[in-house]
Amino acid sequence: MLINEGPENDVTGTPRWHEVYRRGVREPNDLVGEVRTAVEHGMHGPVDSLEMVSAAVETTGAVVTALSSPWSLYTPQDAATAAAGLFVQLEHQANALQELGHAVGRIAGRGETVLSAPAGPGQEANLADALAALRSVSEQVRALVAQHAPGTVRALDAAPASVPLPADVHATVVAVAGLLAGQHTGTVTLNRRHEEGVFEDPEDGFGCGCDITLRTPEEGYTFYRDDCAWSIVKDSDGRDLGNGSTVYDTAGILSVRLKTAHPQQLADGILRIIANDQQEPADFTGRLHSVPTGRP
Repeated sequence: MLINEGPENDVTGTPRWHEVYRRGVREPNDLVGEVRTAVEHGMHGPVDSLEMVSAAVETTGAVVTALSSPWSLYTPQDAATAAAGLFVQLEHQANALQELGHAVGRIAGRGETVLSAPAGPGQEANLADALAALRSVSEQVRALVAQHAPGTVRALDAAPASVPLPADVHATVVAVAGLLAGQHTGTVTLNRRHEEGVFEDPEDGFGCGCDITLRTPEEGYTFYRDDCAWSIVKDSDGRDLGNGSTVYDTAGILSVRLKTAHPQQLADGILRIIANDQQEPADFTGRLHSVPTGRP
């Protein structure tokens, strides 16, 4: 999870910028876990090698997509963690290019390909030239990382960050309510469901029980957290159960799921859904994912 509120002192002998990466990504996610399992199981042939290359290509492309999001990072410290990780990746890529050359050398050592002298001027590059290029690129990448990584990561990590990131899910709801009060044209009400100071941050992905109601001349909406997601239901979708409670069959799910997400990111998503609903009532979710819900 990439939300770091400020720099820390280096406490180990490893390069400072490596520590920035390790600090920001303490726990491996499921994708990392699958890769580590594959490594522990053993990789002994070309299928394993090419599958890992394919996975690296996909994940690197996915990083580009993730960073292109308007809310991809919240603080310069997040950027420091991401930069440090990308520089570590470049180090691994340099090592991979070197190992690729060694692998081709082993093929030649078994007598299964011909490793001739480098091509002369005007001649097409051959296997020897390819191996020399792999070594050269590997060395250049290492040199670039050594030259730029320490200063780049240090500057990002030390940059001031003024974003008021919430400490827990309740603080997130309160912050979002405050923003909506100034940005929503209708009425905004923060509905507190617990006493001040007695809230304990849940570990199961649910909210604190508090929610936010928003009203327009045409409709009422309720924003809340439930089951690891931020959701919106609207009054006209509710079914009265006759015992004083209402159940909603569907909910609009915001794309951001982090319980301490940037409050403005959540507010933007809420206002976008409401604006889309006012223009296209049949598509309340604003083309976001709609899922069944048993919320009363």
